[in-house]
Parts: sequence; C-alpha cells; structure tokens
Amino acid sequence: MADHIFLIGPGGAGKSTVGKFLSDRIGYIMLDLDSEFCERIANIREYIKSCGYESYLEQNSALLNKLLLEYTEHNVLFILSSGFLSTDIRPDIVENNKKVVSENGFSVLLMPSQDYDEALKCIVDRQLQRGFSLVREKEEEKFSQRFNEYIETGNLKIFSMEKPECIAVKIANELNKRPD
Repeated sequence: MADHIFLIGPGGAGKSTVGKFLSDRIGYIMLDLDSEFCERIANIREYIKSCGYESYLEQNSALLNKLLLEYTEHNVLFILSSGFLSTDIRPDIVENNKKVVSENGFSVLLMPSQDYDEALKCIVDRQLQRGFSLVREKEEEKFSQRFNEYIETGNLKIFSMEKPECIAVKIANELNKRPD
C-alpha cells in the first residue's frame, strides 16, 4: 500500500524547503499543494483577489482530494498550504481537511519552536523576507490565531530552527521508526 506523508505548519516554517530534501532522502514524489494550485487552477493571490479566500479554501481542499486519487498507488510527500488545517473561517472545511489527512497518511508538523514568542519572531521574519509584500501586523495576527491549533496537529512534531537538510534527516529518522 502506498504511503502518504503530509508536511504541515505555518507559512515560513520551511515545509517546501525541507520537503525537497526529505523527498530525495526517502524517495517519495513531492507534491506542493500551493504549486499544484498555481499550475492547475490559478495564481493563489490572484485567485483569492478575484474569487475570495473562502472559494480558495474550497478549491484547495478539492485539489488535495483529487491529488490523493491521482497518486493513490504512489508514495507521496504532500506539502500542505499554511491555512489547510487552521484558518479563521469555514471550520467545516478545516475539520474535513483534518479528517482527510488523518485517514490518508501520516502528518508531520514543522514549527521553529514550541515557544510562542520564538516561533512568532522566526515565522514572521521569514514571511516578510519572501518578497510577497506581506505586512508584519497581519502576519503576526495570522500566526497568533493559528499557533495553538498548529501545536495540536501532527502525528510527528518537529520543533527546530536547524538547517533544512538537518531537519529532513531528523524527520526521515523518525519516519523509519514507524511500524510497518
């Protein structure tokens, strides 16, 4: 049976970067949900601007379900969008997403620190460096709203500010400990 691993966490946690190293290390196909959305549907920012965030949540959720069907026979590392399992609207979608993830694989939470203040500073600084014209106050508010929900998710929780390569090794080692 195919194995599906889901990297989860806030934007700026390093999911995509760590995912590249991890997929190479464990030999899984890597699918970044944000990239798939952009390729198959539209640029995320433009889509949200024209159709709204709620519609984006619906489409993003449907996209993961489609990908799970398409890759049902393959070992896949899915990089989930930052708001996929935690957002301030449409709790029905978030709950369904959590159910889909738990029923279809193993989730790994990436977070720079268990300490709220340390994690907030690291995540917001990283987000502001990405060149998306993000605003510090909005990013701090978003992280604050989602932090506790993130901390409660993940079959495996990785709290680290190490280099992405080191985090990938740590995750791979933990994944190898899972029972067959």
